[in-house]
Amino acid sequence: MTYVHSIDSDELRIIVCLEFDPHAPPAEIAALKTQLINCPQTLHSVESTGSFDFLVEVAPPDLGWWNEWQKRLAEPFAKLVGRCEASFVCKRFVRTERAEEALWVPTATGQVRIECCTVDKVMADGDYVQVFSNGRKWFLHARMHALRATLGRQFVQLHRSVIVRSAFIARLTHSGRQWTAELQDGSTEQVARSHIAEVVEATRLSSRRPGLQTARRSRESPIVVEPGSDKEMMGFGVPLYLLNGRNEIVSFLSGM
Repeated sequence: MTYVHSIDSDELRIIVCLEFDPHAPPAEIAALKTQLINCPQTLHSVESTGSFDFLVEVAPPDLGWWNEWQKRLAEPFAKLVGRCEASFVCKRFVRTERAEEALWVPTATGQVRIECCTVDKVMADGDYVQVFSNGRKWFLHARMHALRATLGRQFVQLHRSVIVRSAFIARLTHSGRQWTAELQDGSTEQVARSHIAEVVEATRLSSRRPGLQTARRSRESPIVVEPGSDKEMMGFGVPLYLLNGRNEIVSFLSGM
């Protein structure tokens, strides 16, 4: 089974489409193709028939490199290329393999199938785990690291004993270096320092919702992190800012 998910392009990616002059020397066209294919910034190259003859995707480190690249190829392009068009990549839609997104848990009369999308959280309990879904709890003989892979991208691990669905996190707060996740069921869980960046990024990628109430930044009161933020959080390398109830930026948050 496969599924398609979208990925915003945070890096500079450009697709260049070339239609060669039909009268251009084939050997020189082949040499130009080789030059484009072997460029260190080239990600993909495609020969095609139709509107264009050759497509190449490049990942420039910056716009300065892109401008120099165009200047460097201006002469062979003028000689060999009849038409050239370039487009900047904004979003990708990627098809990937997807395993069965369900857990089978034992009951007194057999087994029950629980769709992963309905699981709110999983908690370690000795050799078992507790699976919370739709207000109910089941016990399953499994290891946390194996379940983490089964549950998929919509889940995040808060610490070694708790995995939650990203959208089940109501808000994140921190006081000093201690981060806490407040969950939709009213419970709270500490976030291990090694998982902070992962948790914040997971909340950003989950469904965007109106801003939550924010606390004043001070040593006494915690800072609230709104899932779905877009600015950079210094110290953790992930986007983050604070919003008020009108979805306006209140202040930026730097790593503690």
